[in-house]
Amino acid sequence: MSANTTSIPLNIECFMNDIDVSGRMSREIFEEHTHDLFERLRHLLQELLYNAPFTVEDIDAVEIVGGSTRMPRCKTIIEEVLHKTCSTTLNADEATARGCTLQCAILSPAFKVRDFAINDIVQSGIKLVWFNQDGSAGGDMEVFTKDHVFPFSKMLTFYRKDNLVLEASYTNPIPHTQTVIGRFEIGPIRPEEDGSSTKVKVKVKVDIHGILTVESAHTVTKIQVPVEEEKKEEKKDAKKSEKSEKKEEKMETEETQE
Repeated sequence: MSANTTSIPLNIECFMNDIDVSGRMSREIFEEHTHDLFERLRHLLQELLYNAPFTVEDIDAVEIVGGSTRMPRCKTIIEEVLHKTCSTTLNADEATARGCTLQCAILSPAFKVRDFAINDIVQSGIKLVWFNQDGSAGGDMEVFTKDHVFPFSKMLTFYRKDNLVLEASYTNPIPHTQTVIGRFEIGPIRPEEDGSSTKVKVKVKVDIHGILTVESAHTVTKIQVPVEEEKKEEKKDAKKSEKSEKKEEKMETEETQE
């Protein structure tokens, strides 16, 4: 269907109950049945232009790769949205395969390749919701916004008296019915000796594969150690002597420089 303008034959042997199926498919009928798929391509290009820090006038040339770009309808949509004639100077199949192979080698620790500046971004924002002890939502925060670069990690601080339950979900529409990524429980967490909330540090990360993980969590507790008055006085006297020695050394050094 990429080059032929005439209809092509379709033959399926023993399709059902030993019955053979045969027919013909023209390009017009093919594009009619796949209209919604082609419109998804148009919508994707329009969204890219909307989020890009440049306009159509700033684009000098358009090079297309991939097997699906051989379909005339794909080329037509790209040219209609970008207002540029599509160039096909690269091998449509090898260019994609080589790019995927190079990216795999960059991510793998077993290969050493030339450094390339490739920044991956999250396709949808990610938010965290934390819950109270009774199960109600205590608050939420978008930790990674849409188009945020990854891999990237953030350290979050919470003040809790009981276990911390976090639920991660996407904030923007995704091509899936389930937007919840997962639920994480951090514990055991107990209040301080005076009954106040405990400081909890949680490190969340989007790894090189674009997967959100809770990498680590720990509590920060203040401990007061009683010190005898005599030891305090000894420390004060020691600090005073150290300060006086430092002053004398500084003065001697300044005199030598002069």
